[in-house]
Amino acid sequence: MSLHKGLIALIGLFAVATCLSAQSLADQWRQGLSGAKLTAYAGSVHSSNSSLTVLNICANGRYNYYREASWSAEGSAGGGSTNRITGRWDVRQDGAKIMITYVTDKGEQGAFPVFLQNNGRVNIGGVAYAVQQGAADC
Repeated sequence: MSLHKGLIALIGLFAVATCLSAQSLADQWRQGLSGAKLTAYAGSVHSSNSSLTVLNICANGRYNYYREASWSAEGSAGGGSTNRITGRWDVRQDGAKIMITYVTDKGEQGAFPVFLQNNGRVNIGGVAYAVQQGAADC
C-alpha cells in the first residue's frame, strides 16, 4: 500500500487538509460535521408560514435538534409549535450513499442520506442546511 499526499476539499463544509493516507468518505463527513451548527429556514410570504430548524452536531458524538414553526392566514387563526430532540449521531456509508445515523435519548433510531449541494449547503433527508463549522452549541 503506497502513501499519497493530496488536498481534500468539500466546498463550504470541510477544511482543506493534507492526507497521508486515504480516509473513507464516511470519515471525511464525520470530521466535517463534527462541531458544526446547521441551520435551515423556510418561509412563505403568502400564508405567513415559517420554520426554523437548528441542528447542533457536537464533537463528542451527541446532537441537539430544535425546530420552531408558526403559521397564520389573514382573517384566520394561527398557531405555532416547537420540538427539541437530543441524542447521539454518527456517519456510515451504505453503498454509494453517505448516511447520518441517530439514536435519540428516548431510544428512537434512524438514518438520513446526506450530501453536499452545488450551492454549498448540506442536504440531510431532503432539508438544505447552511453550515457554520465550529459553531455548534453543545
